[in-house]
Amino acid sequence: MASARRPAALEVIAKIEDIFENITNSLLREDELTIQLRCKKSQSTTLDELEAELSWKLTYVSFPAKTAQEAWRFTVLLRILELIHEALYSNVVISKRNIYYKDPALFKSQTVVNRHVDILAYTFGVQRADLNVTAAAKGLVAGGFTLMHPDGTMVYRGPEAPHLIDDVSEVQAVDISDKSWILVVEKESTFRTLASSMLHMRSTAGKGIIITAKGYPDLSTRAFLRLLSTSHHPHSPPPPIYALADFDPDGIAITSTYKHGSYNLSHENEELVVPSMRWMGIQSKDVLERNGEECKGLLRLSGRDRKKAVKMLENSEWLKEEGVEREWRRELQVMLMLNVKAEMEVLSERVGGVEGWVEERLLEGCRRFRLLKHIMLAGVSRMV
Repeated sequence: MASARRPAALEVIAKIEDIFENITNSLLREDELTIQLRCKKSQSTTLDELEAELSWKLTYVSFPAKTAQEAWRFTVLLRILELIHEALYSNVVISKRNIYYKDPALFKSQTVVNRHVDILAYTFGVQRADLNVTAAAKGLVAGGFTLMHPDGTMVYRGPEAPHLIDDVSEVQAVDISDKSWILVVEKESTFRTLASSMLHMRSTAGKGIIITAKGYPDLSTRAFLRLLSTSHHPHSPPPPIYALADFDPDGIAITSTYKHGSYNLSHENEELVVPSMRWMGIQSKDVLERNGEECKGLLRLSGRDRKKAVKMLENSEWLKEEGVEREWRRELQVMLMLNVKAEMEVLSERVGGVEGWVEERLLEGCRRFRLLKHIMLAGVSRMV
């Protein structure tokens, strides 16, 4: 049996039908056909500041159009609206990939579909899930856990092998009560190395969960991590969450997307951010010197890297001198001053490889976490 439609979905159906009705009326009057959109004024990898919520403008896509490009865009929007309306009315979920393959000759690329679906969600003031549209599974997770649904059903995921991250839009909580840590890894190759070593089962820091989105995170991976960060006993904090990324501007931007959100999807950030995330590395102290020597594997910043770092320092609220991520700011400044970056693969040159390095950091971090947890629980017991 299909689940009941959410109120937001019913609202979107009504808005799409209003658009269709306006287009029909314009056709009868032989007027210009117009679709009104609410768009972001600029694009950025990370949410720059809270005022970004107001950084939008109304745009209009019309037919007949002044250019062939605008006429094509009007047709693209109309087709996507039709497919979303069909999915919502039938109460089925479709992927952005499904939408693309409904009319690849029209859409031309998956990027076109992705961009316009996000614009429509922002225009309607809803999350993409409220359009009944999901992204194709991308993220991977290693580590055992149990998904708990509102109707009481539970689905267990074993720790033996990595698997695709589940769609958690209909999941109420995740049981990770036996886990001591969560590690988010930027790269799939490093994720595979750690997972194959069974670090999530054998770490002396305790059992854990390892996640990767294979680069910049998709919504499903962010939603899953957010659920992990909020699924815990009310009097006990969730396990510490660490990010392992390259020592470069993209590594910091990826970590920031998990922790603080994405500017492009700022209307969904409240349900996706993980403020408790800690940056494990890699950092300048890990790669610039080792026993008095410069670490092998250092690379020079590209022109794109430098532009991205400067833009992040200038625009990101979190990276300002008085911002909450002063350590990140310092690391970006070090990159720019020394014109260097490093990929996490440099850790493989160390004794114990990347697994040994991560194990050391987990032990150090989990010791601090257990101490803070003990202090917190002692305070709660005194209040009872």
